[in-house]
Amino acid sequence: MKKIINTPEGYTDDMLRGIYASHPDKVTYAAGDLRCYCSANKKPGKVAIVTGGGTGHLPLFLGYVGDGLLDGCGVGGVFQSPSAEQIYNVSKQVETGAGILYLYGNYNR
Repeated sequence: MKKIINTPEGYTDDMLRGIYASHPDKVTYAAGDLRCYCSANKKPGKVAIVTGGGTGHLPLFLGYVGDGLLDGCGVGGVFQSPSAEQIYNVSKQVETGAGILYLYGNYNR
């Protein structure tokens, strides 16, 4: 199967623009940064859950943001981690006063 990509440099942001346009009632972004991907529906009293990762060949974690799952994630470029600032901005956007649980993976093995 072939992929339609406008430019390699714009792949991540183009993908995110498409997701935001398709699901404006479900997801939004923080601090004017498309890569600060957040649930559009805060739940007061819920411990927020945040993760992050690179877009890579399988940007699977984006699909985990939603009802009963993650509240937000930082989105890095292809095979790049998100920045600390992106994780901070996601955290500010999704936090409701009950704290934040950060999930992360190990890129080593």
